[in-house]
Amino acid sequence: MVGGASSSREDPGRSVLEEQLSAAVTRAEDALGKLQERERELRDALAQTSTLQAEMAELRLRPEVAEVAQWQEAAEEASRWRQEAAQAAHWQQEAVRWRTEAGDLRTQLGEERDRCDMLRSKMKGLEKALSLVGRSRSTASRSGIPSGSAGHYLTGSSGRRRNEEEAQR
Repeated sequence: MVGGASSSREDPGRSVLEEQLSAAVTRAEDALGKLQERERELRDALAQTSTLQAEMAELRLRPEVAEVAQWQEAAEEASRWRQEAAQAAHWQQEAVRWRTEAGDLRTQLGEERDRCDMLRSKMKGLEKALSLVGRSRSTASRSGIPSGSAGHYLTGSSGRRRNEEEAQR
């Protein structure tokens, strides 16, 4: 498959792999987008929490235990989302690598197809040459020339005549 065009000569297993790869890339990109959006939300929440903590420190108020637990939970969740975002970034890099590799494989496939076409053309030429040689041999056999090249027969015929003449003497 070159340039997104499908070919009937293409390996169906390769097409399935490319579809699976494309689906995996799409899922990774979607997950990365969701992770980035969630990370922004968590950063905003963390910033708001930090602002509130600073305001409370200024007012010398003690936050309630439940609020502190919520803030800690939000901070832990933000940390988990950062880790997941890093993993999504890794998968996005893998998707880019896979796309590049798929492009390289498409290029190689095109080159191999060209090479195959060239070899087919050479084979047709050789088949024609063999056909001509076969016709030449059948013409030679009809004319009484034994198998082998007619030139060889002609060259050897004078030697054979001499041998026959010597055998008669």
